[in-house]
Amino acid sequence: MTPQESQPQKVIETFLPELSKLRRAKQKTQLKVYSGPLGRIGATPRSRYRLVAISALLTLLALMLAASLSIGLTALVSSVAALLIALGWPAATGVAELRGRRRITSHSLTILAVGLASVLSAWLQAHRSPLELLPAIASVGVVAAFMVELARGEGALGRLESVISTVSGVMAAVSLAGWVGLAALAQEAESNLPVIAIGTILGVALALMGTRLIYAGPREGPRRGALTLGVTPVAFIGVVSYVSATFLTRVIG
Repeated sequence: MTPQESQPQKVIETFLPELSKLRRAKQKTQLKVYSGPLGRIGATPRSRYRLVAISALLTLLALMLAASLSIGLTALVSSVAALLIALGWPAATGVAELRGRRRITSHSLTILAVGLASVLSAWLQAHRSPLELLPAIASVGVVAAFMVELARGEGALGRLESVISTVSGVMAAVSLAGWVGLAALAQEAESNLPVIAIGTILGVALALMGTRLIYAGPREGPRRGALTLGVTPVAFIGVVSYVSATFLTRVIG
């Protein structure tokens, strides 16, 4: 075989994701990642999926219960969810592992700041237009994601993956404001019917979205990544739940 004939095969062999290489190098020691108070929970793919499912269910129940009780409580629970997403999203997407770091503080701070700003905005304007400032806050978050990566300099490892990861985390955190809007809507209607109805409908949507998200995410890595993969689908459906509840209460009556 001539050098020219072997070239395509060489291209195929070397065109491998950097993350896959890192994981193969860490296979012998991957269980050490899961050491701690929880033992080996989440150390295997099956138990990891179980951890994601439990965190998703608990987050959904917590937000539904809070939305049926008070706006302030919903804002508090949403803020905690934003914190969980911010802490675990770099690990959940595999970007932290790709860059050889346990945490990426700049990403987490960007996601957390945007999430808290969205929740605070929705809370302060709960009885007027809870989601009015959401597009502006999301835009600032996206710009911040790009600025953080530009500050790393040219040729930095995983710049594209980092931008995509941060922007998707920003969108999830911003969507939590929808749960605050849902709580305000339930209070205005003086009924928990919107929350119950939307919770039932979105339970199915969450199962479908969560399943896809779980399989798309890394099957290895810190437990905080698995927890975040459970919280994130619930956060994403926040705005959808608010819009759907608005339709049920104001259009159908």
